[in-house]
Amino acid sequence: MTNFRPLQSNLTQVPVLYLKLDVPVRDLYEFAIQRLKAARDLSHSLTCMSIGNTCDRDLQHFAAAGYLLLQDGCDALDAMQGRFTDRQSSALQA
Repeated sequence: MTNFRPLQSNLTQVPVLYLKLDVPVRDLYEFAIQRLKAARDLSHSLTCMSIGNTCDRDLQHFAAAGYLLLQDGCDALDAMQGRFTDRQSSALQA
């Protein structure tokens, strides 16, 4: 098993950004929380904007940034879940 998993937010044919899967779970957690809170804050800013003062391009930029942050955070949570599942399976087999 490889120690790296490409982030799903990679939009290139060859992935550029990866999660290192064998880091401490706390680091995966902090990575996920940082991205999720940034997406939350971005969404909050979007709700405070006046629709009359924005253009379609602004909304596309917010949506793209929110997607990237949420997807990266979810990828980290999935990696954490995999680690927890692996530990549970190992404990049951022992």
